[in-house]
Amino acid sequence: MSITIKRSTNSIGMGMALKVKADGREIERIYHEEEKEINLARPVAEISVSRWLSRSNTITVADQSYVIIHSTLWRSISIIVYIVLLAITMLALEDILYKTLGFLAASLIALILEYTFEQFRLEEVEFEEERRF
Repeated sequence: MSITIKRSTNSIGMGMALKVKADGREIERIYHEEEKEINLARPVAEISVSRWLSRSNTITVADQSYVIIHSTLWRSISIIVYIVLLAITMLALEDILYKTLGFLAASLIALILEYTFEQFRLEEVEFEEERRF
């Protein structure tokens, strides 16, 4: 079975590869704006992508499927929340100990949000005109 995967995640996380998983096992890595054809032994597979704490939805694909990886809206929101929390911490607090604690708290909140919500969305595209981005 052969499937094609295209990563279209804009500039978010462009420096890191995403791990492509089929049936829970890593089979490939895909980088920013890359398109790869992947061969699988099974006629039907469940695929997902992940990166450190980030993950995606899982979809079932068959032979000749074309899958696009998008960043979710929540991914953008979580980055903005992190930046705002850091700015408030650095501007509002004067003591270095409180700034450090605020930075650690903001980082912990960002990590929890990263892990809790899906950061990437897989979408199977069926029509040729939808494949152009």
